[in-house]
Amino acid sequence: MAAAGTAACLPAGSLLQACSEAPATGGWDFDEIIDRSGTWSIKYGRASGGEIPLWIADMDFRTDPYVSAALRRRLERDIMGYTSLPETFFEAIAAWEGRIHGYATGRDCIGYAPGVITGINQAYLTFTEPGDKIIVQPPVYDHFKLYIERLGRVAVDNPLLLENGRYRMDLEGLERLIDSKTRMLVLCNPHNPVGICWDKETLTALASLCERHGIIVVSDEIHGDLALWGHRHIPFCSVSEAAARVGMIFAGPTKAFNLAGLSGTAYCIIPDAAKREKYLGTLRSAKLSEPSVMTIEAVLAAYREDTAWLDSLKDYLQGNIRQVEQFFADEPLGIVPFRPQASFLVWLDCRALGLSQPELMDLFIRKARVIPSDGAGYGPGGEGFVRLNIGCPASVLDDALQRIRRALD
Repeated sequence: MAAAGTAACLPAGSLLQACSEAPATGGWDFDEIIDRSGTWSIKYGRASGGEIPLWIADMDFRTDPYVSAALRRRLERDIMGYTSLPETFFEAIAAWEGRIHGYATGRDCIGYAPGVITGINQAYLTFTEPGDKIIVQPPVYDHFKLYIERLGRVAVDNPLLLENGRYRMDLEGLERLIDSKTRMLVLCNPHNPVGICWDKETLTALASLCERHGIIVVSDEIHGDLALWGHRHIPFCSVSEAAARVGMIFAGPTKAFNLAGLSGTAYCIIPDAAKREKYLGTLRSAKLSEPSVMTIEAVLAAYREDTAWLDSLKDYLQGNIRQVEQFFADEPLGIVPFRPQASFLVWLDCRALGLSQPELMDLFIRKARVIPSDGAGYGPGGEGFVRLNIGCPASVLDDALQRIRRALD
């Protein structure tokens, strides 16, 4: 039986065919060193002293050539112009969700979103009021809490539990936190920075708990297309009727296809019709429902391809992760990596070094001249950790690891 308000969300009728103009597959050079100087790169802007920047979550590889080719073809038309959002945009997303993640959501459940974080911020504004409480599960991506507070809401921490080297949700603690002011929970699925693809049992239990208390679940699924090692990303709204009623998914090709900086390449999936109409109405009111022509071209190109480039990328990322694991296994330096089940971000446990967080960051940045993300910025449970972006050529990663070893020596 379909969840209330989801009758129109049926499986897409057919998958879209891959574009006949796709470039030849194979032979992609992820070892290539790409000069990013003069590109206004935020990532490299912090590396003015010759440091290796392994922090912000964009990769140092060429964008998927299929997507690049589509953007070039559009530019060759030599005209932009105001552009309507075609139905093929939503059909491509529905087909991708079904083909890659096994989620048979229909086109009617899908809306455009002006970026994952921007879209989530609009959910805060649509479904909560100043002073309302929104739960986050740290250590977690810092922008969730940052914008909750900037928008006058109250961020409430429900930290993950770290037991025997593995993280899990504290559902018992979560239920104790909920009170009459609690309106929403932000789910990171897969989780950034600890790299978990949440299992169906956990997601189902979370959905049931949140529906029982009238809590909306906003799920950031931007890393879902980068599931590794045979792990499967499970879209939150797909796990149960309760999840379809309380859930809102935000996702897009930005991370998997290395499109960081191409604004607005995102979408939302909201099975509940009332929530969907209210949310999309908020976007229309704020004039945030109109993507650029290049955004449309990029999303269509990414989701119509045959995944050969993406599969090769994931193989390369797994090789880089193995490189990190082998290095710290061979070099007992007091740093333990957590293997991510998705994404190109590795969570490093540095607590055995016995350093304060400022001392730890000084060790990496000033002494090793490697810039990771500061684990403390991800909230409670992040102290003593750093996040390392391994989405770079293996030679660059090796240089960074050797610098860390010399600094610790």
